[in-house]
Amino acid sequence: MMVELGLLENFGLALLLGLIVGIEREFQHQKQKVQDFAGIRTFTIISLFGWLIGFIAQQLGEFQLVLVALSGMILFFVTAYCIVAWKGKGIGATTEISALVVFLVGIMVAYNFLLIAVITSILMATILSYKYTLHKFAQKLAIEEVHAGLKLGIISAVVLPLLPNKAYSPLDIPVLSDIISLFPSVYGILSETQVFNPFKIWLMVVFICALSTIGYILIKVIGAKKGIGLTGAIGGLVSSTAVTSTLSESSKKSKLVYTFAFGVIVAWTIMFFRVLFVTSVLNKEVFFSSVFTLGLMTLTSAGCAVYLYYQRTPQGRKTETAVAFESPFALLPALKFGLFFGFVLFLAKLLQALFGSSGIYIASILSGLADVDAITISMATLASTGEISTSVAVTGITLAVASNTIVKTAIAYLFGGKEFAKKVVICSAIILAVGLLAIFFV
Repeated sequence: MMVELGLLENFGLALLLGLIVGIEREFQHQKQKVQDFAGIRTFTIISLFGWLIGFIAQQLGEFQLVLVALSGMILFFVTAYCIVAWKGKGIGATTEISALVVFLVGIMVAYNFLLIAVITSILMATILSYKYTLHKFAQKLAIEEVHAGLKLGIISAVVLPLLPNKAYSPLDIPVLSDIISLFPSVYGILSETQVFNPFKIWLMVVFICALSTIGYILIKVIGAKKGIGLTGAIGGLVSSTAVTSTLSESSKKSKLVYTFAFGVIVAWTIMFFRVLFVTSVLNKEVFFSSVFTLGLMTLTSAGCAVYLYYQRTPQGRKTETAVAFESPFALLPALKFGLFFGFVLFLAKLLQALFGSSGIYIASILSGLADVDAITISMATLASTGEISTSVAVTGITLAVASNTIVKTAIAYLFGGKEFAKKVVICSAIILAVGLLAIFFV
């Protein structure tokens, strides 16, 4: 009875997955008022047919049956595509390819590759449903961005596996090693700075580029020129500094000080959250410890944003400002980040060797003046290898975020309107006070 129940569940899953994709296809056909060869019923049947083929092949022990059925289905879909194209109803093959994938999903369910089958079906239905959004995004891409993305993709997918996954120090450079050996004290210090791991450094570059790409895609799809709040929120994923600079300049030409200050603080809030997300991916212990300090800074920043939101005038709620962001696909910025990340790792280890934990904090403050991501990754990485404690890593990240916030506050003060700058400075002071006080309880 248990075997039969499991078989029914297996059968039902194949039915459900075919139904999910079929509903999406049927909806699109009705929305576009077109007729295609497959809709909700056909997709469900195709999935069940795939399941039956897989089930029978297992019972008979003849996997060749799957190959024969797959060949037959390919021939069927090619024929259907030719007929649809011949009748002048379009040359897209999305439905035909989707049907073939659904057939394979049915077979995967029969062979108990359930997780892969479910993920494939959900992803396919999602991609199909976002047809116009994806087309809109593609239309807004410049050819330079496409080329840059391809270059970065090639280097990430092809070159990354070839990079040595080994830590090096300056002493591994032959000529430099000979020179440094003349200074025994310096040689001993540099021997502790084996942090240049080409594979891990570039892997982190790819990770940060991917994270920034999410915000960049949202900007391309939604548009850079939207309400200040939305601009700040999405922009915070890409560059809160860029948002701060743009809105500071715009504030000098407007009396809507609360509106522009609101956009800046929203971007900062998202930046704090982004740092927490990075730590959650790289080091769970650092993340849970950071929740107290960065979590308080995030909540405080969000509270300031809420206050500024309700102080806006009706006119300010409709204000739009476009922010220019650098493409995360570009190869040169990625290389620069990789070099900076390597330098930050080296600086942190060097100062730690010279001054202990205080050296880590100095490195955090200095690197935070330019970028938060590099020092966040560095602290999480060093903590994961046991080279620094979790509390030191959390304090370092918090100090880096604080110094970066001070830089953006200075930008608002120097380049923004007087009243706008006043609001931002007050919010910044509150956020920094909360964050720095929280450090003492880590």
